[in-house]
Amino acid sequence: MRINCEVLVSNRKLPSLNISNKRGGTRSSLGIGRPPGSKSDVSSLFIHLCTAQNKQGTKYKIVGNIEAVFTKCVGEGKFTIRFKDPAHDLCIKADPVLAKSFLHTLKLGLQNKDIDKLHLSNLAPVKQSQVEKPKTKLIIESKQDYPITTAFPYSLELLKICDVQLNRVENRIIKLKRLHSLDLSHNLIKELPTKMNEMHCLSTLQLSFNNITHINHQLFSGRLSHTLHFLDLSNNKIEYLPHTLGQLHSLVSLRLDGNILCKLPVSLGKLTRLRYLTAGNNKLVELPASIRHLKLDSMDVFGNPFSSPLGLVRDSITGVPCLKEISSAYCVTRGLCPTAAEIPATLVEYLQAWVKCLCGKICYESHILACISLNLKLIASGLIIGNVYQTSAPAIATLCSKKCFDKFSKTCS
Repeated sequence: MRINCEVLVSNRKLPSLNISNKRGGTRSSLGIGRPPGSKSDVSSLFIHLCTAQNKQGTKYKIVGNIEAVFTKCVGEGKFTIRFKDPAHDLCIKADPVLAKSFLHTLKLGLQNKDIDKLHLSNLAPVKQSQVEKPKTKLIIESKQDYPITTAFPYSLELLKICDVQLNRVENRIIKLKRLHSLDLSHNLIKELPTKMNEMHCLSTLQLSFNNITHINHQLFSGRLSHTLHFLDLSNNKIEYLPHTLGQLHSLVSLRLDGNILCKLPVSLGKLTRLRYLTAGNNKLVELPASIRHLKLDSMDVFGNPFSSPLGLVRDSITGVPCLKEISSAYCVTRGLCPTAAEIPATLVEYLQAWVKCLCGKICYESHILACISLNLKLIASGLIIGNVYQTSAPAIATLCSKKCFDKFSKTCS
């Protein structure tokens, strides 16, 4: 049994000698084991502490030598072992699961139960890799440096892989549970695996200058919908974005410039935390009027044709809305979010497909679709659209009634 952890060795005799005992923990390898060929009972068990400075390690006898074990904070991976001789306290901080496993092994050893069946260390010196600080940052900028036969360090928080002709996002990258920032720009990636939506804590995703043509609608669901703050999809070959883009509730910055987008999803207006939007040099003929609900610090839509004619596009109001539409709108208004365990999965998808009229009312099938002139100065404090005098662009608006159509056709420009 051996775990990697941080250990602070506190000598209880030093304060009586007026010697300071204050210092930080050290990256260590802590094991429970017995020397090869020794008896299979508790008398041969030792706790073996190894550090980068002392790879041979220090051995602490277990039987009759442990005064106390403090486990109040073991849920956080913290515990302390107090020895009698020498008068040392080992203050240990490890992964909570490993900490509990270590203490369980120690308990069985002290009880002298099934010593032969325990996974014990042979008390051999450790390797440098076992005591060095886990790597949290890795930058690869040449094909020769890309690991093929070795795994990425599990502890990575930032991973940058650029200019290595990578043509897919590998599963071993997706499985990095501590990854906060992933930069795969300037590669040859064509498709993004749906499994990326389960990345545990990814907040920054940069995919610019690749060959991405489309994005699966499931990518923006799962854990990614709550953790992603920065998304860069610029300079690819994307023709459209799925409506599930609106599920990225924490998104602050979105870069879409340099693609071949003709339209942006109506759900863009659901990104209430969005502050920076770039969609320049695309083929946008219009914008979604739902962005009127946003408050942006910066918006760049330069280099788009914006050629859609203004006026009525489609009138889908045929009478009183159906019960499904009325009840769904009520759920959204009240902030109710039933899951597939409570209602059919098709209804969950239907609930998420709502759009908001410019007056604030929730709409589903019964609505008017119209192209209006939208003043972008009302949305963004910093605006780049065309010439210095241009501040408006055609926008497709979902309106709940003829009254709203008459009102916003006049007031949004």
